[in-house]
Order: sequence, then structure tokens, then C-alpha cells
Amino acid sequence: MAGKSFSWVLTESVPWAEGLRFTRGTHDGLPLLSYGCAPRDKLATRRQLRAQGLRPGGADPVAVLYVRHRASGRRNFASLYLVSAAKPVRPMTPAKRAALDKANRARRAYRYARYQSAA
Repeated sequence: MAGKSFSWVLTESVPWAEGLRFTRGTHDGLPLLSYGCAPRDKLATRRQLRAQGLRPGGADPVAVLYVRHRASGRRNFASLYLVSAAKPVRPMTPAKRAALDKANRARRAYRYARYQSAA
């Protein structure tokens, strides 16, 4: 079964570069980029931003990354954000840390109770 293929399109303006750029068309009104084609110094996913200690900061995505798994044929789309517009991650407050600790303890207790009831 053949999936939808995205052909190369010459795009006039993209938020991260000047001039003409090749993209794979558009997806939800945003430029579509294939895996390995996005400039890593200018665009990043949420996880990549978080690994750099950054967050999107309310900025809208500027492009969409398209990845297709060859074996299963599954397609994944990820939003790409401008690294230059990203903001630093907010520091963890003591109250937030306590709330997360409480939630994690409750989650572990639930898993343990579920494991005991199954045995």
C-alpha cells in the first residue's frame, strides 16, 4: 500500500532563512520538511529545545518535520520552533517540586497495588 508522497517544492519565504528554499510542500499551512533537511542550528522540536534548556515560550511552530518509518510505513509529524525565539526554561519552585513528588509517589503506589492485586 503506497502512502502519500510529498514532492519537493520551491518555497519563496520561510521564517528561518532568506530567499528561496526547497521544502516538501505544506502541512496545516506550515512548510513541511523531511528528516535531515531542517537546519539544526535554527529549528528544533520541543524535546530538542528542552534538552538545550529552552522552551517555545508561546511561540507558534514555524515548520513541520515529516518522518516516515520504512518498515512499518508509519508517518510522524513534529512541530519545529525557532531556536532564536525560544525562552529559557522556568526554574522549578519548591511548591512545584513537592507537587510532582507527591504525584510520582501516588503513581508508584497505584502501580504497586495493581501489581499485588494481579498476583
